[in-house]
Amino acid sequence: MKINLTVLFFFFILFITESFSQNSPRVPEKIRIDNMVLSISSDVIPVLQNEVDALHLNEKYFQIYVDRINIFFPIIERILAEEEMPDDLKYLALQESALISDAVSSSDAVGFWQFKKETAEDYGLIVNEKIDERKNIISSTRAASRYIKNSNYLFENWIFSIYSYYQGLNGAKEVIDPQLYGSKRMIIDESTHWYIIKFLGYKIAFEDYVDKINYNNNFSVYENRSFSSIKDMSKSLSIDKGKLSSFNSWIKTDRIPKDKIYSFLIPEKKENIFKRTASVLSEKVNNLIDQQYNSPIDEKILSVISRRTIFLNGLPAFIADSSDNINEITGLYKISKKNFLAYNDIETNHKIIPGIPYYLSKKRRKGRVQLYLRREEESLWEISQLFGVQLSSLRKINKENNTSKILMRRRSIL
Repeated sequence: MKINLTVLFFFFILFITESFSQNSPRVPEKIRIDNMVLSISSDVIPVLQNEVDALHLNEKYFQIYVDRINIFFPIIERILAEEEMPDDLKYLALQESALISDAVSSSDAVGFWQFKKETAEDYGLIVNEKIDERKNIISSTRAASRYIKNSNYLFENWIFSIYSYYQGLNGAKEVIDPQLYGSKRMIIDESTHWYIIKFLGYKIAFEDYVDKINYNNNFSVYENRSFSSIKDMSKSLSIDKGKLSSFNSWIKTDRIPKDKIYSFLIPEKKENIFKRTASVLSEKVNNLIDQQYNSPIDEKILSVISRRTIFLNGLPAFIADSSDNINEITGLYKISKKNFLAYNDIETNHKIIPGIPYYLSKKRRKGRVQLYLRREEESLWEISQLFGVQLSSLRKINKENNTSKILMRRRSIL
């Protein structure tokens, strides 16, 4: 019997595809995106299932996606929460760039969210020969959030707003019926644009594999207010310069511009960065004192600097060091123990925690941001210190809140 090799190869490919697709998530009949319910029509389910199966086809590459998710999703989720955007928008970044900072499209769109230069600059990103913030996960996510939010002011529909991210606001307005603006229920059928189908495919393919327990907590966001070069930052924070540069490819020179406060992705835990920053500050103070300034003006400057006072959340504060204790702090800053304890919502037996900010005046009743995405190990007190918000106020605002989204101030609209 003569075997047709072409037919045999076809059935082999079909068998392999089917084997992998059996492990793929099944496309549901309904999908929720924030406050929207999407009904998937029967003719689209197999199309959407093919998208999902294709993403699961190669186990090795799928795991590469998951590894990137575990690094970048915690940052994206936090910014989306602060911008009051749907959490599911994180899958759009995955769709756009596979979470590759240097991704470049055929139309010269660049970075995590695939911004073109003109649009990036319209939304406050710096793009020049030295800086390309489209490759910065923090600033580009914030810009993408505001772009989509701007569209949603018109459409009041996240699916249309996501479509506008591909087509542009004016392009989307030309094809979307104004009578559908504000729709909270939609049918995803054969007339739905492929870009939306693809977005839903990414959500379905990956949402069961997004496990916050597995998030890589060895990364943190550092807002640079101290260092003028990557070399200094690397040396002072004891982080390999090559590794620091690889996660911050948006900056092309060693020198850090001072035109704004730039956010860096640091391959280190937040608490370690706090400790090292405090240590660097202490070292600078000691070096200044050793130089023995003599003028009255210099002495006043040294007096302030030696107290390690900084302004955090607009309040006088300091970052605790491992050698600090309450009695020495209250003596150094000429503040009563009673006030210091009250300002920081702590008891007499509290042990100063290195790397945590402590305040020298009363904290605020509300935060400067709306929301904060809480990490599993973070206490409400730590969050209150991080944002300079009174603990009693945080508890009151978040009464009966069992989610990871910590409210920093009351919403104007619930």
